[in-house]
Amino acid sequence: MKLKFYFVTVIIILFSIQSINYSQQKKAGQSGMTYLAISLGARESAMGNASVANVSGTQGLFYNPATLTELKGFGAVLNHVSWIADTRVYGFGAAYGLDNYGTIGVDLVYMDYGQIVGTKRVDKSVNDRGFIITGDLSVSDYAVGLAYAYPVNDLFSFGVKYKFIHENLGTAAIAVKEIDKENGIYEFETRQWQINHWGFDFGGYYKVGYKDLVIGVAFQNFSTDMKYWTEVFQLPLVLRMGMAMDIAKVLMPNQSDIEINTSFDVLHPIDYTESVHIGTELVYINMFALRAGYKFNYDVEDFSFGIGVKFDLQGYAGSFDYSYTHANFFDSINRLSLNFSL
Repeated sequence: MKLKFYFVTVIIILFSIQSINYSQQKKAGQSGMTYLAISLGARESAMGNASVANVSGTQGLFYNPATLTELKGFGAVLNHVSWIADTRVYGFGAAYGLDNYGTIGVDLVYMDYGQIVGTKRVDKSVNDRGFIITGDLSVSDYAVGLAYAYPVNDLFSFGVKYKFIHENLGTAAIAVKEIDKENGIYEFETRQWQINHWGFDFGGYYKVGYKDLVIGVAFQNFSTDMKYWTEVFQLPLVLRMGMAMDIAKVLMPNQSDIEINTSFDVLHPIDYTESVHIGTELVYINMFALRAGYKFNYDVEDFSFGIGVKFDLQGYAGSFDYSYTHANFFDSINRLSLNFSL
């Protein structure tokens, strides 16, 4: 009973902190470095990103650090996301289980924006279009994380991840003084747009005790305010709560060849309205998997599906996963994940 009380208390505290921050800001356009909110894992994304209680192995670094306690020994993961508008996101992670002492992990998330052409506003006497091309912009975004998860007992675990975040939007000339507004003549100043900051993820993972039903909670991308010139923003802060279970243990208790893993998440983000994620996974003989999911209340993403296969390679247990996510207004989103454990 005490354990359940502590777990509920943690959820209430995290929700309260987030709600206080949320109440002070509008619900749109108030976060930056939004690549940190992009789902990286192919399995998790195929299941509608309903992942806070459903994630497994080293992927927990990106969804709920508390789940890392389920990892025994060493694990590593590589993620590739073909994101919208010809951009890409990469996620690399490694973790090691220390038995009763918990699990430690490190990860790197990198955003590749592709080619971005720089322009500068000029007088139409210089160029009748009103601007000139200044060359490609050097833009970079990455976050390095260090995580630790601890199993309080056989039922409950908690985890925390510190992340160092770097963003460089390159050097750009901005108008600082108006000389002749009618003819579009301004005085420009060159500035370096760069930020180094920090953030935290917190997570909890609780095994209810009925079959393999689990409850998860994660508070991701907590940080203080950052500022570009006059624009103040935060990381894409979000509170995630959800549950997961293999319903085949209820529907078909006498067989072990088939799993029907289902998951359900509710999200409360700082920069949008609340959303719901659902997903399911059909696994045969613990080797082949078919997955599908749906994300409710999104402008771009909605349904998703994917496949996965597990394999052994010279003593390493591995899995390869692929997911497809339908995107409104943009090309579809494809993800690939490669997991290894020892």
